[in-house]
Amino acid sequence: MIYLGKFKIIDNLITACDYEYILNTIEKAIKKKKNLLISPIASHTLVKAHYDPILKKILDNFNYLLPDSQWVKRSIWFLYGKRLKERVYGPDLMIKICQLSQDKGYKIFLYGNKKETLEKLKEKLRKKIPRVNIVGEEPSKFRELTKKEWKELKEKIKESKADIIFVSLGSPKQEVFSYRLKRYIKEPKIIIPVGAAFDFISGAKKQAPKWMQRGGLEWLWRLWQEPRRVWRRYLVYSFKYLELLVKQKIS
Repeated sequence: MIYLGKFKIIDNLITACDYEYILNTIEKAIKKKKNLLISPIASHTLVKAHYDPILKKILDNFNYLLPDSQWVKRSIWFLYGKRLKERVYGPDLMIKICQLSQDKGYKIFLYGNKKETLEKLKEKLRKKIPRVNIVGEEPSKFRELTKKEWKELKEKIKESKADIIFVSLGSPKQEVFSYRLKRYIKEPKIIIPVGAAFDFISGAKKQAPKWMQRGGLEWLWRLWQEPRRVWRRYLVYSFKYLELLVKQKIS
């Protein structure tokens, strides 16, 4: 189990740890009936938070922001000389938590994405992890929820008795939603926005080959697969991230 500490990357604190540490933290929180907000975070979200004080404040309220991308992981080394062997990647973290659910009986709720993707996701998860305990799901409305819809979602989660809620809305929308959800439902839950994990695990979208992931080239794969949707993230925010990172190093 590895925990190196929390390190400021641009404006937010990133937790340098491994999967085992965060899984152990989740177990302890469930036993003690405590809330946890955990987000594997990408570099473009940190850039957006730099220019958006409300988003920065929301991210500050997360218990753990984890190095989801190779860029964020390597930034910890670049700024502080602390080396992590691997990032804490959203899709892999979700799989490991679902395996933990099978072993410990934790109940899982899925929120976000399309209805058909959620059905495929449940099917794939149950093939991979036969006793995964999925107790409820709700697809995204792809807009702001009304007061009535928030109330209905709260009741649905309460009835499911879920311990862990995965959220897939795209970043930073999913972080904002998760923060609001925690404040609204008030009951002790583990809430984890996991980005494209629903799409990748369900097979709705193809993941980059492992060698591209290890080499920090996943962005190139995503750009090739979805140029219209992600070009700004990778061709604008990535360069801005590097600029802010260098400025932080110099200062």
